Amino acid sequence: MASQHDIAAISTKLLHLEQELKALELWGGPAGMPSSEKFDSTTPFCLDTLEFHQWLEYVLIARLRELIALEAELPAAMMTHTYAQEKYRGQWGKFRKLIGILQELDALITLERQ
Repeated sequence: MASQHDIAAISTKLLHLEQELKALELWGGPAGMPSSEKFDSTTPFCLDTLEFHQWLEYVLIARLRELIALEAELPAAMMTHTYAQEKYRGQWGKFRKLIGILQELDALITLERQ
């Protein structure tokens, strides 16, 4: 039997992620929302249409918050920090906290199967 997600911890981690994107001046808010066709990508993380930080804000954070609000099932696994490590290679000093938050969020989302 799979364990349950800790919704409070995930919600807190999403807030930390939002705060870190704002601290890095990468948060676009409603005014920075990309056009709707940018979200039609079939490429992981919308690599061909969005910047990674845009994907984090407008896809990952928005979708997880929506699922939580609807009390819907969350994904059973997530590995965003591994992409972030590659994306920000050579800039780890600047993005270390962001990558750490993503790693913690991945751990909260990923349910261990026993």
